[in-house]
Amino acid sequence: MNLSILLQAAEPIVEMAEQTVQTASEESYLNLVLKGGWILLPIFLLSLLAIYVIINKWLVINRLGKKDTMWLSRVIELINEGRIDKALKFCVERPYASAKVIAAGLKEFELSDKEIEESMEVEAHQQISILEDKLNWVGITSSIAPMLGFLGTIFGVIKIFYDIAKTNDLAIDTISTGLYQKMICSGAGLLVGIIAYSGYYLLNGRIDKVVVNLEKDSNDVMKAIRAYKRGITEAA
Repeated sequence: MNLSILLQAAEPIVEMAEQTVQTASEESYLNLVLKGGWILLPIFLLSLLAIYVIINKWLVINRLGKKDTMWLSRVIELINEGRIDKALKFCVERPYASAKVIAAGLKEFELSDKEIEESMEVEAHQQISILEDKLNWVGITSSIAPMLGFLGTIFGVIKIFYDIAKTNDLAIDTISTGLYQKMICSGAGLLVGIIAYSGYYLLNGRIDKVVVNLEKDSNDVMKAIRAYKRGITEAA
């Protein structure tokens, strides 16, 4: 009785061991991927580059493009009160792109409105350049990675047909094995391309929003500057 119970309890363990042996004998995904050939190396490097740039630019955009309405309201309030130095210091202490653009304009407060706007435009171009820096590498990856994958597949197909012509062996297993190995290149290239393409357009969309906020904040500050100067002129 006890022996039968032990045998029944051991059956699941035996089945699990058999499945483990069967799984170990099968080809692992890593070994399958490695059969894609040397072309996977540049695709892998492009994937690392794209992921690094996407994460880096996402953090930069979060830092520079932050929308802080309380801060902007305080700056406009200080300008209306004529405390330009205090407003400038308030902008310099903030890491936002809008703060740097407005600070560039406040530094030229004594000049004409046109010169203030020009200073702000120059600084805005600098901030946009920082936001877009290295983003072109993601765009290049989204185009090059799939092409490299197709190139690896084409090389593999050429080799298959060359071997067939050389050995006159049309065995279906030989052809199918070579094809599925080389199609790995196309799959890897497309996967990296999709990731890079998605990241590129997501980041561009966020940068466009930052640019719109830059223009709006700059216009609000310019209105406050004009109103303050007009009030001084009327008072004089």
